[in-house]
Amino acid sequence: MKIIDRIIIFINHKNMSMRAFDISIKVGNGYTSKQSKSGASVGSDVLERIIDTYPELNPLWLVTGKDTMIIDFNNSNEPLPDYGKTIDEILENKIKRIVQDQLKDFSNKLENFPTLDQISKEIQKNLKGK
Repeated sequence: MKIIDRIIIFINHKNMSMRAFDISIKVGNGYTSKQSKSGASVGSDVLERIIDTYPELNPLWLVTGKDTMIIDFNNSNEPLPDYGKTIDEILENKIKRIVQDQLKDFSNKLENFPTLDQISKEIQKNLKGK
């Protein structure tokens, strides 16, 4: 699912028309409809306007589809996570988390990988067995 698809879901959740949504985020008339029909990408400047206009909309959900669509400010005693203030910061933080997870996975796999010494000993053992 693309970001534009999640935007349409949010618009429906807000029970708004695409035109009203376009006006609220200060884009040209028909912008959202055109992006949706063509499956096009949404610019970072538009994403920033959406996040600024609708603070209840979870930026992580909007960009990645993970977590919940709406941030419940009323029922949470925990501080809100710092996703960043701009779409660039949100994406940068997401990329950092992905890279850290991948490095951790790689490191775990590397720990189980045999050393050259272990491989050499295994080869010698197999050669003597012949």
